[in-house]
Amino acid sequence: MKLKLIPASLATRTILLIVAVVTIAEITTLSLYSRHRRAMHSRQIVQIVGSQILILQSLLPSLDEKTRQRLIAANEGEQWLQLRPDDATVPQYEPTFGFARRLAANLKMILGHDFKLRHEGPGSHTGVWIGFSAGGENWWLILPSMRFAPQELPSDLWLRLGCALTLLVVIAVLFVRGIVASLARLGEAVTATGGGRARAVVPEGPKEVQLLALRYNTMIQKLAEAESERREMLAGLTHDLRAPLARLRVRLALLENDAERAGLSRDTDDMERIVSQCLGFLQSETIDRATIPPLPFADAVSNEVARCQEMGCEISMRVAENAVASRVAISPSDLQRLLDNLIDNAFQHGRPPVDVFLHAENAGRVTLEVADHGQGIAADQRARVFEAFAQINPARATRGHCGLGLSIVQRIVAACGGEVALKDTENGGLTVVLGFPTAGAA
Repeated sequence: MKLKLIPASLATRTILLIVAVVTIAEITTLSLYSRHRRAMHSRQIVQIVGSQILILQSLLPSLDEKTRQRLIAANEGEQWLQLRPDDATVPQYEPTFGFARRLAANLKMILGHDFKLRHEGPGSHTGVWIGFSAGGENWWLILPSMRFAPQELPSDLWLRLGCALTLLVVIAVLFVRGIVASLARLGEAVTATGGGRARAVVPEGPKEVQLLALRYNTMIQKLAEAESERREMLAGLTHDLRAPLARLRVRLALLENDAERAGLSRDTDDMERIVSQCLGFLQSETIDRATIPPLPFADAVSNEVARCQEMGCEISMRVAENAVASRVAISPSDLQRLLDNLIDNAFQHGRPPVDVFLHAENAGRVTLEVADHGQGIAADQRARVFEAFAQINPARATRGHCGLGLSIVQRIVAACGGEVALKDTENGGLTVVLGFPTAGAA
């Protein structure tokens, strides 16, 4: 299993990148500064020690014993260079650590003659003893260990660096939020467009994001214009067909041959059903759920089922007690169009009786099931039934059906915030399951 260490969020990645770059820059700067300080400190120590030795080499031979003792005593307890005569207290170890090696190399360049370095051994924190000759006598300068390295950086410097980094993170968060927020709003608009609810976005943020938003707005405008032209064309076509159909019905009524009249009447009914389905499909694209008042769902469905029963359809309905008071934001005309398509499909492609069952799965959801007792639809073919003008089996394309029934149903249900599913009916057949959010859940 591959471990994902990089965050998925663009904002988090950008902020981490900024923090990482600034942190690396600060660490590099402090490292170079610290190295420069150590080099400068070493040069200063060498200059001071070299100058002191040269002065002592010229001064000590001319001093009497009493003056020498005063000079030695004056350096006792000092935290700087201390002068000592050559005696048994001199350490015997030669230092090998880095500072001692650098001190020896640089002193040799200044003094121009040999000298000695001594130390009390590994693990000792005493100073370095520097031996030199003055007037034929051996002397030692003690360099305290605290002078080996420069002083540490002040603590307030780290505090200031931390405050600066925190301020930088805050600025980066505000800066990145402006970019990511613009992209997020654009992404929401793209998602809405993919779901059939196209909306424009306000161009904001960086120049590139604004340009992307402007191009997106241009795209949805062109899509809306194309969709409007298509809708007007289909609506005009279906509307124009109604007048010839009406004239055809009048001529059918004047025919005296009952057989010819029956055949032509069936053809006319098929044509009118196709026209009605096309109009229903177009009307299902313009549903605005936000302007629809909640409808007592159980009563409205019962009224539509009762209307079908009055026409002699073999249909029954059951309402669960938990769904009696449910309310759904759907217009009566949309509900009638939805049930007409479902019930018509059930009788045309299935077999009676048709059962309608209304129940509530939870407090915020109500489910409507319409079941027939026909042959059903194979599981691998069910996704196609929601495609506009799709026919699962041409042999099943019976009178006046053009493959728009379930497409209309899905559009209406989706506009109400619900979903449609298909399942097998117990004892054979197909059940269409419609899930709606209730008005309280909306």
